[in-house]
Amino acid sequence: MHPMSRHEDEALPTSLYTLPAIVLLAAVVLSFVGVGFVMPLRALYARDIGASSVEVGLMATAFLLASFVVTPVMGWLADHIGPRTVLGLSLLTYAGLLAAYVPITSPGALIALRALEGVSAAGVLTPARALMNTVAPPERYGEALGLVSTARYVGILAGPAVGSLLASSVGYTPAFLAASGVLTLTALAVFLFLRPPTDMTPHAVSRAPAFSRGFTAPLALAYGLAVVLAWPQGVTPAIWSLYMQDRGASLLLIGLSYTAFALAASALAPVAGRLSDRYGRCQPLLAGLVLAGVVYCVYGLRLPPGWILALTLVEGAGLAVARAATDGFLADHVPQGLQGRIHALFSAAGTAGSLVAAIDSGVLYAVEPGRPLLVMGVLYLLVPVALLIVPARRHLCG
Repeated sequence: MHPMSRHEDEALPTSLYTLPAIVLLAAVVLSFVGVGFVMPLRALYARDIGASSVEVGLMATAFLLASFVVTPVMGWLADHIGPRTVLGLSLLTYAGLLAAYVPITSPGALIALRALEGVSAAGVLTPARALMNTVAPPERYGEALGLVSTARYVGILAGPAVGSLLASSVGYTPAFLAASGVLTLTALAVFLFLRPPTDMTPHAVSRAPAFSRGFTAPLALAYGLAVVLAWPQGVTPAIWSLYMQDRGASLLLIGLSYTAFALAASALAPVAGRLSDRYGRCQPLLAGLVLAGVVYCVYGLRLPPGWILALTLVEGAGLAVARAATDGFLADHVPQGLQGRIHALFSAAGTAGSLVAAIDSGVLYAVEPGRPLLVMGVLYLLVPVALLIVPARRHLCG
């Protein structure tokens, strides 16, 4: 029994693979294909035009800070004007910003552009997760949000490798323009083919619980886990491409490292979500954190690029398992009518973790390239110990 079940007078979905869910997942895949084109390129492009490692870190920080500030607003908008509208407009704006990379030649302008990207990015995953939380049957929440993660990783699976290949063959400009084109087409598909469920309309929001229900003890625990699980999302854009390049990796191999990570994560996310739905959230979460933590500690060593590429498969597996369990735990406790705002708070908490990670990474990388990854590994190994000690564990592990 899910503690925050929907109102009995509302029709509950009986199947996970409905048309709205399929269209939504396809939109998430395409959006991250487009964004994935430029994931491994931003830091390298910035370095080529004279940015220091600290300025590259500031690019990631600007993105995350803007996203952190705006994400709650996007959640509020999703609940009031509809998540489809927020998602489609955000994708269109993001497309324009990726095209704006082409004429920019100064690090300061890149930092400002990344901040604007953060505003647009805040309106992509939050409404997508809120929509999925509505179209999925309650007993399959973990699997449903695992599918959203899989869709995201499938996009990343193709995007970085193709973007890197384009950049290495014909330069950065075609990669940025291709990314912009994919996001534009995805936005059009959202407006034309994605129809939101009736209980996500503004009319339904008027019957929603008070906003204070977004800060129950289980939800607070979920927000805390989001901070930890989003840490790599701050480290990766800040230093990963630089780290791989300084370890001797080619541009193509850097792109393949994103692909390998996404391959493992996309394969395991729905399976991990299904298992956590059936057997509980606690053990998969702890196992995933430990596995990822060990990998991050090993990254801190001086490894050849081939070994790093292989380890990204293990990293992706560990994070997929931990995130699927956390997503399911969050969905178990989302109050009806507050899907947009709760998922926005969850995303904002994750963005806060990414923001701290990005700031730390730029500074620590200047000391030693492997240091940010080693620090992240220690954090991931300490969290399971804390979860077994703190009183809040009873909400997760019983």
